[in-house]
Amino acid sequence: MELLIKLKRYFDLFSFRPGQEEVVRTVLEGKDALVVMPTGGGKSLCYQLPALIREGTALVVSPLIALMKDQVDVLRKRGIAASFINSTLSLAEQRQVLKRLEAGDLKLLYVAPERFRQQEFLHTLSRSEISFVAIDEAHCISQWGHDFRPDYLRLGLILKRIGPYQILGATATATEFVISDIISSLHLKNCRQFVTGFYRKNLLLRVFHCTNKKGKEEALASALVSVKLPAIVYCATRRGVDEVVTLLKDQGLPASGYHAGMDDETRNRVQESFMTGRTEIIVATNAFGMGIDKVDIRQVIHYQFPGSIESYYQEIGRAGRDGKKARCTLLFSIGDNYIQEFFIEMNYPSQEAVHDVFEFLKSDGRDYLSVRNNEISEMVSSVQSDGQAGIVIKMLEQTDFLERLYSGRRLCFVAAGTGKPRGPVRKKIFEVVSRIAGSKGKKVSINSLAATAGLEKPALLRGLRLLSADGLITYIPPTAGRDLRIVQPRMTFKDLKIDFELLEKRKQNDLEKLKEVVTYGHFGGCRWDFLLSYFGDNSATGQCDFCDMCIQRKLKRTNTNEKEEETTILKILSCVARMQGRFGRTRVAHVLTGASRKWITSQGMNQLSTYGLLSNFIQEDVLDLINQLDRQGCFVRQGNHLYPTITLSKKGIAVMKKEEEAFLNLPEIKNMAKTSAEVANNFSPELYELLRQKREEFGTAAGIPLFLVTSKRTLKEMAASAPKNMAELLQVHGIGPAKMKKYGQEFLDVILEYCDKVDGETRRNLS
Repeated sequence: MELLIKLKRYFDLFSFRPGQEEVVRTVLEGKDALVVMPTGGGKSLCYQLPALIREGTALVVSPLIALMKDQVDVLRKRGIAASFINSTLSLAEQRQVLKRLEAGDLKLLYVAPERFRQQEFLHTLSRSEISFVAIDEAHCISQWGHDFRPDYLRLGLILKRIGPYQILGATATATEFVISDIISSLHLKNCRQFVTGFYRKNLLLRVFHCTNKKGKEEALASALVSVKLPAIVYCATRRGVDEVVTLLKDQGLPASGYHAGMDDETRNRVQESFMTGRTEIIVATNAFGMGIDKVDIRQVIHYQFPGSIESYYQEIGRAGRDGKKARCTLLFSIGDNYIQEFFIEMNYPSQEAVHDVFEFLKSDGRDYLSVRNNEISEMVSSVQSDGQAGIVIKMLEQTDFLERLYSGRRLCFVAAGTGKPRGPVRKKIFEVVSRIAGSKGKKVSINSLAATAGLEKPALLRGLRLLSADGLITYIPPTAGRDLRIVQPRMTFKDLKIDFELLEKRKQNDLEKLKEVVTYGHFGGCRWDFLLSYFGDNSATGQCDFCDMCIQRKLKRTNTNEKEEETTILKILSCVARMQGRFGRTRVAHVLTGASRKWITSQGMNQLSTYGLLSNFIQEDVLDLINQLDRQGCFVRQGNHLYPTITLSKKGIAVMKKEEEAFLNLPEIKNMAKTSAEVANNFSPELYELLRQKREEFGTAAGIPLFLVTSKRTLKEMAASAPKNMAELLQVHGIGPAKMKKYGQEFLDVILEYCDKVDGETRRNLS
């Protein structure tokens, strides 16, 4: 009762959400805890309420500046003494907050994990009364989580050294393995764990398979028109955001873009417009959303899929936080996998690239450098992109070789000219520039200029721009990116002590997480069952009635297809059993569809009684059926974790013996088989010519003979069958995964454009 009174007093709430009260009581008892609570489940209250009840200041470690500001603003409106320290504050402002901390004037203080590097901050902590430490987004601690940050990893050792402190970790996304890693990294003993469940019964999960860009654009527009707004559309790249915004505006749908390439002012304006309802569709990279407390989002659409199930779950969790129904749609295209693979490659630079950047920076001979990422990637051949250059700089910062200078600490160039400025503010800035830099000019920090002039930073920057426009001063803003200061110029590459073997393991872990996203996209069972199983949540029932697959299964299930479903399951399980755990899922699909592959005949797989038993299905559909049974626990994976072989599990054997049940959503049967004579006689000469020209483009660009691109027979078969998607294209003679990846999409674009043209002419002739 006493807790409910305080809940009403501080937050104007009459009851706790599921799991909150138990966590709050644990914190008040002085025990360490780790809470895994879905987005919108109320994690922040689990540390905010105890902070207000206990003596001292609760220290909240948070990864994002925007998230800190939002939470502190809300707390202050409630009359709660809260503050933050981050790079948006001047040095003088930061010290003022530290004084309040030491004086005991704060109930909550939000800081970034990087703050624990600074001795002044640590010294103040040692002289302050800290009630407990709350670590938000705690999955960032685990090296095997989806958003690992090295500064988070150091927290355990630092807090142990300067503490001991009571610790509460909080996250929305953590598997059982990651939970164990967080507890170990924070050195928590007798830690109480609270996992409140991952199921959000008001979120409808859907996956649309899109075989080309046009299909994806149509599916996106259809989703936005048919369902209530507001909506978030997530893209994997900045370029994707810009393209989708243009597409939607052209179709009369008002949308705004949001990504890290925009300046702070523009991003803030877009976010504010969305939060207040003036903008109903926001198209964004994952830079948008964390800490955004908008409860009425009716749709989250992934135009391109993310790199992990954790990221996907976190992003869809921003829908329907008011408890009302909302839709979460994934526009699935296997081409998106290549985008994410590229990101992973860029995130883990080679040892050669790190060494070359290190030597490049040292060779300059200066302690202070203004060098952009694109300059590094242009000068250092082993660096693959501007983004990878930035990753290397972060790695070198973590070794304490250099320091990146943030925000106002970056240097601008100013020099005083002649003339008389108008207005008191411009006069004050002109006098400060004249005194500090003179006519010859000098590089100075924005913060120091603002402090000397006694102005807020926005007013200073506006004045500098106006004085420069009037020709009264020379003002060159800080370069894009961050300036660098070499902290330890005598360090050698060996002194960096970077564990490249560990980085390779983390890279493989990220690739494995990406494979799970692809598996989710192809999964044929209950989508909530998939997500709950991934996070180790035992509340999965096998059928949720609130995902596209369960709804479809309920509508399609008849006595007629139950028998076919049972027979198909037995065929798949029998084939896996006969292949004796020597092969993976794709090769099982090859055998079941009766594919003509060299490895099949060389291994004698064409002699199996199960060879070709599912030849009435296309290969992609059979692989989907295998994945459905895999997610229901019918197989055991063995060998290489990236490309495992499969064999029957205990459940698989029991299902084959009809002692347990499994289910399948059967696809429509697509008969694409054509004889050589049919191909020779029935192909479209016009389409064949277009495909032949496209093949010539490929051959000329690569400088290879045309037959190495595709054979004439392959072109004729494409012109005869006119495949509409990647799955159908794979059935064409001579098109395997490698050729599909290299040429498939462009061949499909030619075919689809031709078919659209023919359909249009047919309609015109009929009318």
